[in-house]
Amino acid sequence: MIHYALPPSLENDIFRFEQEFVEFRAGRLHETAFTAKRVKMGVYLERNRSTYMCRIRCSGNIITPKQLASVASLAKTYGNGKVHVTTRAEMQLYRIEEGDVIPVLRKLKEIGLSCKGGGGNSVRNLIANYDSGISTKEVFDVQPCLLALTERLLRESDSWELPRKMKIAFSSLSEGEAFGFIQDICFMAQLNAEGKQGFRVYVGGGLGAYPKVGVQLHEFVHQEEVYNVVRAVKNMFHLYGNRRNKHRNRIKFLLHDDLGTSAFRTYYRQELNKVLEHGYAKLNVGTVDNTENVKKDISLVPESEESDDFRIWKKRHVVRQRQKGLCQIKLSLFSGDLSAEDCNALEEFLRPFGDNTLRLGTDQNLYLINIPERFLANVYKEIMGYNTLSDRPRLYGNLVACAGSQGCQVGLTAPKAVSEVFLNYLDTVAAADFCPPADMMIRISGCPNACTNHWIADLGFYGKVRRVAGYLIPTYNVLGNGGVYGGTLRIAEKVGWVHSYDLPRFITEVMRRYANFKEKSESVVDFHDYWRSGGKDIITELCVSGYNDIPTFAEDKNYYFDHGADQLFSLKGVGHEECSAGIYDIINVDDKIVRKNLLQLVAEKELDDNSLDILLRSTLFHAARMLLVTRGEEPKAEAEVYSLFTQHFLDTGLVAEVHRPLIVSASQANKVQAGVDSFFEHKEQIIAFGEELTALYGNMDNTMRFPGERENMVIKVANQKDESSFTSVAQKGRPDRFKDLSGVKCPVNFAQIKMQLFAMSSGETLEVILDDGAPIENVPISITSEGHNILCQEKNGEQWTVLIQKS
Repeated sequence: MIHYALPPSLENDIFRFEQEFVEFRAGRLHETAFTAKRVKMGVYLERNRSTYMCRIRCSGNIITPKQLASVASLAKTYGNGKVHVTTRAEMQLYRIEEGDVIPVLRKLKEIGLSCKGGGGNSVRNLIANYDSGISTKEVFDVQPCLLALTERLLRESDSWELPRKMKIAFSSLSEGEAFGFIQDICFMAQLNAEGKQGFRVYVGGGLGAYPKVGVQLHEFVHQEEVYNVVRAVKNMFHLYGNRRNKHRNRIKFLLHDDLGTSAFRTYYRQELNKVLEHGYAKLNVGTVDNTENVKKDISLVPESEESDDFRIWKKRHVVRQRQKGLCQIKLSLFSGDLSAEDCNALEEFLRPFGDNTLRLGTDQNLYLINIPERFLANVYKEIMGYNTLSDRPRLYGNLVACAGSQGCQVGLTAPKAVSEVFLNYLDTVAAADFCPPADMMIRISGCPNACTNHWIADLGFYGKVRRVAGYLIPTYNVLGNGGVYGGTLRIAEKVGWVHSYDLPRFITEVMRRYANFKEKSESVVDFHDYWRSGGKDIITELCVSGYNDIPTFAEDKNYYFDHGADQLFSLKGVGHEECSAGIYDIINVDDKIVRKNLLQLVAEKELDDNSLDILLRSTLFHAARMLLVTRGEEPKAEAEVYSLFTQHFLDTGLVAEVHRPLIVSASQANKVQAGVDSFFEHKEQIIAFGEELTALYGNMDNTMRFPGERENMVIKVANQKDESSFTSVAQKGRPDRFKDLSGVKCPVNFAQIKMQLFAMSSGETLEVILDDGAPIENVPISITSEGHNILCQEKNGEQWTVLIQKS
């Protein structure tokens, strides 16, 4: 198997998500809370707010032809009939109906793929340069180490509960790739003085509205130390991440702004030392064989082709690999899309060449690898029948564009539509005047979120709304000179703006001037040379003098529409960013209810008894529940809310002891029969309780610690987990954890088991002692209903020993 292994918990994850979907549809799960669970499973609500996009994790850019064909089958059966390649080397399916989401997730699992971690505050898809293992310019193949790290991280529960998303990449190339400098963590291949394989490590890179370049954290770490680095950074993120402000909650802000590089290194070293003391198991780094097709007897007759078009195609799209006689071939896609029919045809064609023949590029293209040179004519004749850009100049495959307002909830403009217009313009108008330079990388985003990585483009654009005479108009900010030069990354500079309607003409004009510069140069030059030699000033002036005067609506209505739209440009349909829905969003749902209730309780004196009782019960319930998520708790029943609140906030002294009788009373009332015992007589206590909880939330710091707390809860349980994990390795055959719950009543015993399970990795075991009677009758059932396994339970006198395996 050349791709990553799915985590053992995936079946239970899908089952749990299916139940959450049912709860959401029934109105028993708030939309915000459901969104946080949904995006973590890689499922996004599309702009039309009726269908979904599923993002498929493809670690190491690897996809087999069979997997591609199976994904294509899903696209045809459930989606829009297209497979989309993303700039994070994933695949996406669009237009999935609500009722088809779970079947799609289950069918993906059957073919060894998953959407889990496709979004949300999780460890995102781990990527590398697509040609790792085959490039003539690489230090060594990083794919095996990447796959081993992926499988380790996917098994760790805290990989799905990070303060915010974490992006990790590897590069096998000696000079690194631009994408490596914009990751939270990047490992760039190096050999030390003894010739041992390892990595130079960079941390704190990222784009979005505030681009930052990663800084070097290690000059060299051995391959087996890679996990320790990631573990230490994860711990730091849990400790110091700014959960209160999701817009500044990335490692780049922690390093560059909040702590500063020096303090960051100090804290990181402290965490790394703790990690080393724990002695985590080394990664099991295997190999990926890219030599199989060198001598393989492939059951296909080599064809011949002598046309000029074939020779041009080879020059544009074919590169010889480090493996003698093998080639890699770029399959250029328009905006990353390939039809289901073409995917199936490609799978059938690649069948004789084996599984290790496809990679996904971070430039939204597909790459065929390990193809013997004698079959190039076969490849050429095959793919010329596909609906791709393979018959076009290489430049066409260097255009990266996101869906923007044509699909994404936060997209302002329509990059995909304007890209199509631009390529047609280049075909029909511009190409007759000059030869477009092939070495430009153009990236167009529909908003500042930088999904196309516009900050590292030679020529980049991102959508911006402007207003003219009361009308909103779609425009793009213009960036230039991004990318790696001399081993360091340059973030592109913003030099102006142009209207969306003019963008095709503007890009063509810049290309024309750059082509002219290249033609007149006596040596080999690139866009960076052009930029430094006056190109920046020329483009800046071009924006102002030729593209910033917008005609009135009466003079030219085209400027008040976006490409591909038949209605006046507006922000209708723009929604909230989904990918960062997290703990604060969930807390805010309850907090808003409590605050609204408190206002009503204080202001309205004419409520009838029944309305008042409902309002008081609601206030008490939501106030007690709102902060439980900071302890890793997600209670399902009202009684569980009060029990967990007692455990985490009363017993710990975070909330005043004076409220305990109220919580006890509420818990007892709930047990007897909801609604029978009136809350009317507790009005003043409930108001005081609600006010204290909202105040406590207001005083919670960015890492979810409350005044008086010395330790972050998440990192606390992570450390507990680390300790037990180490024990299980050393004492094989014993449970990973043990908890004596003798004398602990329901549901507190269940809550304590949940806390233990939260801190454990999938597959680890927990042995607990439960009392006879209600505990043994209720707890195993509750554990099983949450997807965990009861491996055995034995009675010893008046107690039971139960062995649980975490899902």
